[in-house]
Amino acid sequence: MLRIFIFACIFFLAACTASEISKTETSQYRFSKIVNTEQDSLANQTILPYKTKLDESMNSVLGKTDRAMVKDMPEGLLGNLVADIILYEANIHYKSDDGHGVDFCLLNNGGLRASLPHGEITRGKIFELMPFENEMIVLELNGETTLELIDFIAEKGGMPVSGIRFEIENQKPTNITINGKAFDKNKTYKVVTSDYLAHGGDKLAMLKKRLNDKLTGVKIRDAIIEYFVEQNNKGVTITSSLDGRIKYAH
Repeated sequence: MLRIFIFACIFFLAACTASEISKTETSQYRFSKIVNTEQDSLANQTILPYKTKLDESMNSVLGKTDRAMVKDMPEGLLGNLVADIILYEANIHYKSDDGHGVDFCLLNNGGLRASLPHGEITRGKIFELMPFENEMIVLELNGETTLELIDFIAEKGGMPVSGIRFEIENQKPTNITINGKAFDKNKTYKVVTSDYLAHGGDKLAMLKKRLNDKLTGVKIRDAIIEYFVEQNNKGVTITSSLDGRIKYAH
């Protein structure tokens, strides 16, 4: 296990600082039930420089939040924030062939693995929030499939979304708007999501019926980090709110 950790540290840091590391050397040490203090010490010396760099990277502050953010349904502060970020970042990185940008974002609560605290947010916190290597992908859906997707979200009781609003009544969506305009079943829409969901994850089989798709080349985690750094450079504190994008009809 220790040898695996050594190689993991080397691989991670080589990827993060490829421009700085031109050569790596590794040595193998045999481990048994018999304690070998000399070899353990050598292993620790090997790991330490990489662990130090890894800790520095993970502990670096990317930005600040004005409140703690957690998951909830039908909408939550954390889900709203991350969905808003991904929609924003998708419209930066997505290269449209037809001049039509991304209409809305869909994520899943299961993909958000940790809450965000109030105050300073480190790179490590974003890795805890989004530990997966999922990439942003833009899908083009016809109106029928889009409605099937919205029906699924309503039946489930809500999911993290951005750019779309509706009410849930008897597990069905009503008063649907996308990009501030009434939903039109005769139109096509573009949704940004994770490649995991795009391939039918979380029972979203209808997404396989997409007309087209295009990977952005950007991981969801990296998009979140990019947004936090950008806002921090502007002196902006990250916030989120419950704005009724998905709510139950009265």
